[in-house]
Amino acid sequence: MINYLIDFMILIFRGLTMKIGIVYYSRTGNTKKVAQILEEKFKKEKVEVDLIEIEHVKRPGFLKAGRASMKQQELPIKNTDFDMKKYDFILTGSPTWGGRPSPFITTFVNKAENIKGKNVAIFGTGMSPINDREKFKEIIKNNLESKGAKINDNFLALTMKKGQITDGEQNIDDFVKNIIKNG
Repeated sequence: MINYLIDFMILIFRGLTMKIGIVYYSRTGNTKKVAQILEEKFKKEKVEVDLIEIEHVKRPGFLKAGRASMKQQELPIKNTDFDMKKYDFILTGSPTWGGRPSPFITTFVNKAENIKGKNVAIFGTGMSPINDREKFKEIIKNNLESKGAKINDNFLALTMKKGQITDGEQNIDDFVKNIIKNG
C-alpha cells in the first residue's frame, strides 16, 4: 500500500512539473491519431504537452518513401526549426515502413536542436506484428543516441488498420505512466 502511495505521489509531482513534446510523422493519419490519444492521456494526468507534426514538403510515392526508409535517408520536411530545449521528455512517433521508421523521423533527428541529454521514448504504428518492431526501435534509438539523447526503454508499438488500433491498445496507459514516473 505504501509503495502504491509513493508511486501515486511521484505521478502527481511529475505531472505538475513536466512538459512533453510529442514529435511524429503520419502519412495516413494513424500515427497522428496515436499522438492525439497520448496527448489526451498526458493532459488527464496534468502534464503539459505540445504536439509537433513533421510535415513533408512533397508527399513521396510509396516506392520512393520505402527506398528512403530502407536506406534511412532524409526526405525534405517543411518545419525544420525543432528546438527541444523546453521539453523534459520527448516522444518520437513514426509509422513502420518495411520494419523501419519513416525517413522523415531521420530528418527530424538530424535537424533537432537541444536534444542532447533529453529523455526520449519511442512509439510506432503499422500493420506489421508488434514483435517484429525491434529493428524499427533500434534504428530510431541509435539515431537519437548519436545526438546525445537518453532513450527510455519504454516502447509503444501499435498495430493499426484504417485508423483503428488492432493490437497494443492495452499498453498505452502503462506507457504513459512509465513516462511520467521516469521523466
